[in-house]
Amino acid sequence: MFYKIEARGVGESIIHVFGLGDYDLSDTLECGQCFRHELIKKEGGYVEYLTVAKDRLMRVGQSVRGELLFYDMNEEDFLSVAVPYFDLDTDYTVIRDEIISLTDSDFLKRAAMAAGGIAILRQDAWESLVSFIISQNNNIPRIKKIVKRICTEYGENLSYKSGAEKCPLNRIDTPPCEEKCRECGACYSFPSASDINADPEKMLPAKVGFRYKYLCDAAKRIDTGTTNLQEIAAAASYEVTCEELKKILGVGDKVAACVALFGFRNMEAFPIDVWMKRAIDEHFGGSLDPKSLGKYAGVAQQYIFHYMRSLTDTVSK
Repeated sequence: MFYKIEARGVGESIIHVFGLGDYDLSDTLECGQCFRHELIKKEGGYVEYLTVAKDRLMRVGQSVRGELLFYDMNEEDFLSVAVPYFDLDTDYTVIRDEIISLTDSDFLKRAAMAAGGIAILRQDAWESLVSFIISQNNNIPRIKKIVKRICTEYGENLSYKSGAEKCPLNRIDTPPCEEKCRECGACYSFPSASDINADPEKMLPAKVGFRYKYLCDAAKRIDTGTTNLQEIAAAASYEVTCEELKKILGVGDKVAACVALFGFRNMEAFPIDVWMKRAIDEHFGGSLDPKSLGKYAGVAQQYIFHYMRSLTDTVSK
């Protein structure tokens, strides 16, 4: 990874990152691993998103694979927040090549080449846990809607807090304000476990449904230390992660595997959902041992998941 700070205008600059191999911003954000991003612009091969990480709003764009543009961000925040969150210091070309070398599956090889621009974001474990509890029997647009509503009920308006003169999404024609921003919810911070545990009923407007009792149990266990996310992370073990997470009400194999991969970076985690079951049945003869894919099986899972969805989208069009 290399970067340079380029002048944009009076008092403004862009951090231009390059040398990222095949890094694809849209594939990374739209592959189902995160739910806080909002598309700002998509035209002429250029895409731009707003996302939130560590209570920091980030506007990031891309027009060329392997290069990213970060707007309105100082160098310190870029290095401490953006680089780790977007995992810009990992060479995914090496990971993709290793996965390809371990498989005899032509389908997986095609998937790896088609979706090789995907990176595994370094998300907050607590946020990932909440998001994937919400993901049960749900679709991505509705997951995003629920997460945003929870954030507006508990969180802080980061755009308003920063003194922004205009909406970063250009959705309102006035400076950010609580009344209009709450209708959107994209710029709010994520609540802590103690926030939710102290007043769980504030989740109700988000219409979390049967997941309410699961989220309450998760918040209580994390807040009281019954489940210690820091200790789970320190163990750096996929088995330990799943074992501890499944002690939380409503967390089964699939949710635990998702949180292990996206929240704890257990890269061998291999979540199985309906898309993966279909892929395994149709392209792997009904059986696929994740261990055969090595220590980056989770990246392979993302290749397969994203490729299967893209094939379906192509057929439907």
